[in-house]
Amino acid sequence: MSNAINELSMDELDAVNGGAVTVVADKGYVGIEIRVGGYGFGVWVTGGSVCGALFYPGHTGGTCIPK
Repeated sequence: MSNAINELSMDELDAVNGGAVTVVADKGYVGIEIRVGGYGFGVWVTGGSVCGALFYPGHTGGTCIPK
């Protein structure tokens, strides 16, 4: 029995979880969003704040917290 750990590409991860994985990086902004079946979360850092959001059917809400 093998205990090897293999990395998944973003395309493979999307296929496995049936949703979407988005990673965004730009000058002064970095974030990740994961959604599966209409549910998910996002976390990002921008402009001196750490932000987050929860997603579920009929709701998209989030908040930012100054660093």
